[in-house]
Amino acid sequence: MLLLLIIWLALGSLAQMCPGSSVLRTSPCSLLTVTPPDGTSLINITATERYNVTYDGPTFNGPAGSIDICDVEVFLTHGDAGDAVRFTIYLPLEGWNGRWQGTGGGGFGAGEFDAELVSAVTSGYSAGATDAGVNLEGNTDLWYNSTQLVQNFVHLSFHEMTVMGKELSESFYGRKPEYSYWFGCSTGGRQGYSEAQRYPEDYDGIFAGAPAINWDKTNVASYWPLTVQNQGGEPVPLCKLSAIGNASIEACDLLDGAADGLISNPLRCDFNASSVVGMEVQCDDNITTLVTERDAVIWNKIRSGFEDEAGNFLWYGLQPGTNYQYQAIQPGLEFAILWITDFLLQSPGIDVSDIKHERLVALFYQSVNEFGDLWSTDNPDLMAYRARGGKIMTWHGWADDLIPPLGTLDYWQRVVDLAGGIEETDEFYRVFMAPGLGHCGNGPGPQVPTDNIAPLVEWVEKGRAPETILFSGNGQSRNICKFPKELQYSGSGNVSDAGSWTCV
Repeated sequence: MLLLLIIWLALGSLAQMCPGSSVLRTSPCSLLTVTPPDGTSLINITATERYNVTYDGPTFNGPAGSIDICDVEVFLTHGDAGDAVRFTIYLPLEGWNGRWQGTGGGGFGAGEFDAELVSAVTSGYSAGATDAGVNLEGNTDLWYNSTQLVQNFVHLSFHEMTVMGKELSESFYGRKPEYSYWFGCSTGGRQGYSEAQRYPEDYDGIFAGAPAINWDKTNVASYWPLTVQNQGGEPVPLCKLSAIGNASIEACDLLDGAADGLISNPLRCDFNASSVVGMEVQCDDNITTLVTERDAVIWNKIRSGFEDEAGNFLWYGLQPGTNYQYQAIQPGLEFAILWITDFLLQSPGIDVSDIKHERLVALFYQSVNEFGDLWSTDNPDLMAYRARGGKIMTWHGWADDLIPPLGTLDYWQRVVDLAGGIEETDEFYRVFMAPGLGHCGNGPGPQVPTDNIAPLVEWVEKGRAPETILFSGNGQSRNICKFPKELQYSGSGNVSDAGSWTCV
């Protein structure tokens, strides 16, 4: 009997030494409890074993299988604010890899829950999500004027989730997570940067795709394309905007050495829509029309980006090869509408579809001045995160039709300037720009990897920093380059295959 006990203790010690090994549980699921973070009090906690939990949609933080979990549901409130914040922590019943994964949201939703939790647990992580106390449908009418709920959404709730998730992992498995990772895209990407900037000790590695870090600027500037359309005359129909966009791809396609239907680096594309004035376009009901000079001016203004009445730059536009549908066609981008009507005008439901240039410029400055300090997550000072050994990995699609990719590169450049150069920045922060990729996926180019966490783990735990990331889909693949390098066709081989391209 003594020999068996010694063997059991030895195996347990070995398991604690190695991330990825199966760890024995030390506490029954139903008996788990948690210490409310500072400034909060516990409303309720339940912990229930659940079996064969699945998720059938697309995932980007690993494949989603059938999982058996301890599902911990926590509800907290802050002082007398009256909020009720939901936190969901999934603890795998078997096969915990010794790691914690925090997951983010999208739009005005703070968390995706099973869409990201199931795949995280499938890969062996304990993982968490939160609703920040706001509704999951993104209806800001219900919380835009609540100081506490705004704080929850902007930064507080996912930090609290992280603190409790690590504590519950330790209670359940008998030891703290050895490594912690963040996963999110869009709003989830912004949340990741918030963690690095505000709570640098929370995560060893952060994956942040297409991050909405310039929230105060982007959510007003996203209404610029529609405002351009509103400046007089009939709006340019989508068929014309799309035809001009296709012409821009054709004009700049060969800049990377191959006709693959993608622009590898739109920064080198000097296409001017005036060059296709008079081009025939097939629109609805097979009606043939011509691109006019006015059509070209509007397309060029949308591409150039948001300017004030004097022509001074305010924020970035959409790149050649991007779908203009969401931003340039009525009623405009939903997130921009909600930001303007609810947060800036404090008038939910008001019609802003006919907004004009002067008014939009005033709203832009209001947004930056009143909301920038809290909502914007563009502080380039990542020195505290760098000092603790943290790593950030970001990709952004050149054809993102919701968040301008140049906003991410603007931030990257400011980090580089502060860190002392590209080589120094590469030690802790790397950005990858994907040709033809839309917002967090979609678009005509190769698609995002199924598992974006795996290369981050290699970097954090083994020091193998990624130089490229493999994207595949739409019948093609590319090893996307670490910026500022870009793809160039090697001169031989199938243009659809990643092996035919190199980074220059």
